[in-house]
Amino acid sequence: MKNLTIIGDSIMKGVMYNNEKDKYTLYDDKWFIKQALDMGFNIKKHCRMGATVQYGLDFLSSIEEDSLVLVSLGGNDSNHNWSTIADSPRAEHRAFIPPEAFYAMYKKLIEGIMRVGAIPIVVNLIPIDSESFFKWISKKADPKRVLEWLGDENMLYRWHEYYSRVVEKVAEEAGCRLLDLRGQLLLDRSYCSMICDDGIHPNEKGHTFIRKLLLPAIAG
Repeated sequence: MKNLTIIGDSIMKGVMYNNEKDKYTLYDDKWFIKQALDMGFNIKKHCRMGATVQYGLDFLSSIEEDSLVLVSLGGNDSNHNWSTIADSPRAEHRAFIPPEAFYAMYKKLIEGIMRVGAIPIVVNLIPIDSESFFKWISKKADPKRVLEWLGDENMLYRWHEYYSRVVEKVAEEAGCRLLDLRGQLLLDRSYCSMICDDGIHPNEKGHTFIRKLLLPAIAG
């Protein structure tokens, strides 16, 4: 098996928030790419900031037989329009991709990869820091009104956790490999030091940690 395709969002792309520059920058992925190349893989990366499961489905027709496909999606699907929520905290608001649609679309993606004779590796969602994420949301949306809708800050974590469990459910039902990044990171006592101030993206330390976990997964 020579082809490695990575389908993901900003985390697999290597996005991180740079406090000094006050903007998002990219992690240097040369080390990981070199290691994968040394293993004999031809690498194709389809990773974009803001990508949802629909982005993955858009690339389904380009998946090649006998390739290894690393799928890391779900964080953006679970997100909401926080400004809209702050405007109407007592109204009903849906995630960008609601849970039932996310499950159906993710299942379609994984089954489609397997149907063409490729091997998917499903990556669950890395944990968020709900306190930092709430502070980040509060920069653009009234925190009191957002909190009125949420109920409590930790709802952010629980909601994100639910989507990760959907990913795990799809992997189990499809009988494909699951890379439990979430579990590895939750057990690390220094995890909070690996996350940017936005509460979502890994910083350089976090990306380095994640890439080291990816290598054994693709090697195996």
